[in-house]
Amino acid sequence: MENSVIKIKCPCCGAVLAVKMQPGSESKNLTCPVCKESSPFKLYKQVSGNAQKEHTEYPGMDKGGNTKAKGMQNCSAGRLKVQSVSVPFDLKPGVNIIGRKASVSSANIQIPVITSNRMSREHLVIEVKNVPGKGTVHYASLYKEKVNDTFINKERLEYGDCIILKDGDILELPDASIKFEIPDSEETSL
Repeated sequence: MENSVIKIKCPCCGAVLAVKMQPGSESKNLTCPVCKESSPFKLYKQVSGNAQKEHTEYPGMDKGGNTKAKGMQNCSAGRLKVQSVSVPFDLKPGVNIIGRKASVSSANIQIPVITSNRMSREHLVIEVKNVPGKGTVHYASLYKEKVNDTFINKERLEYGDCIILKDGDILELPDASIKFEIPDSEETSL
């Protein structure tokens, strides 16, 4: 098993990782590149047999792609205003997958793109979590490793980055400029 590549599942976020086994790996801590949590290697479960069927389960989402956040299902947890679209997209608690509008896509926020298809069908993930002592926190990360350049406030987002969004942040996806907003709780709806 030494120096072989195995697939393991993160105990914190469920991400499936490919790692190269080296002498002494079992006694070390491993930091997940997806959730950035450090855990003892022994807590990671090896993916066996049907490795093709195993997939990353994003935190807050069950295997069917539904959010698991408790007590937050019916509230708006932020909003995305796309420059080319007049109606904003509301974020829901848990995992929100953003991508271009397509007939086959697992994105729950699909942005219509007119000019080209440089934005992936599943491009960006915004996870909305209720963190004790901090309130609602919005984490942005790329959905997959190979996507066209994406920026948050003119800073390039790399695969594995997990950025905490603030009200007014500008997300530049290929073919779309998006403003992230946290609605005022006393805002009047028309």
